[in-house]
Amino acid sequence: MLRFKTLCLAGIAATLSAGGAFAADMIGHPPPPPPPMVHAPPLDVGSGFYLRGDLGAGIYGHDKIDTRPSLLGLRSIDSSMEGTGFLGVGAGYQFNSFLRTDATIEYRLASKHSHTDTYGPHVDPRYVGASGGNYISGKIGGFVGLANVYVDLGTWHRITPFVGAGIGFSSMTMSDTRDINVVSGASVRGQDRTRTQLAWAVHAGLGYDLTSNLKAEVAYRYLHLGDQYSGNVTCPTAGSCPYRVKISGLHSHDIKFGLRYVFADAPVAYAPGPLMRKY
Repeated sequence: MLRFKTLCLAGIAATLSAGGAFAADMIGHPPPPPPPMVHAPPLDVGSGFYLRGDLGAGIYGHDKIDTRPSLLGLRSIDSSMEGTGFLGVGAGYQFNSFLRTDATIEYRLASKHSHTDTYGPHVDPRYVGASGGNYISGKIGGFVGLANVYVDLGTWHRITPFVGAGIGFSSMTMSDTRDINVVSGASVRGQDRTRTQLAWAVHAGLGYDLTSNLKAEVAYRYLHLGDQYSGNVTCPTAGSCPYRVKISGLHSHDIKFGLRYVFADAPVAYAPGPLMRKY
């Protein structure tokens, strides 16, 4: 009986000792703190926002260049236009891997235009007077603004072909208009005139990923600028003046080189830590 009591007391003492040790261990090792919150630095723009810059060259085309109003016995016999260069900037948004849009504004350098006309009974028998001709020249340049939509057709080895279209306005100035009579050598000048009207474009090109954020681009663009008019050309004596020079159906075949900087995605705002800890 005495031996049984001794064994019971020893068991109780061992249990109390183990419980105290577990409590001490819990007190000495508190549960881990929650995982830290990582605050993302503020971004001024969205992850799909981009800026762009372009430069290029254009070859102008036109239906014809003549004078307005039309005069009896006067006909334009040839016309020409020089090429031009342009610089542009813009901003846009990449919605997903295949759709993006941007707005651009560009300045087109002044380009020379000229045409020759002839007049006399050989043009129209009803014309009364001597035959002759005029050489008429001037310059045209100005601003073009477009809202564009592009479809990216997939990326292979960092190269992304795309197509697009744009609509907007042209604000072109015809300046330095001069009319020289090829018979007498007399000359008159016209007023400068700026005309703002609808413009539209279609695009096709290739983009190349220089980095994950910086894209290089080369593209062809057909740009339609519409009809353009000079200011009035006045003469010292009565006759065919005043008149205006008209460039009908002005358009341009452009080659563009550009860079697009796409702003990076925001970093992860929460860095997850361990959910539980084993003892």
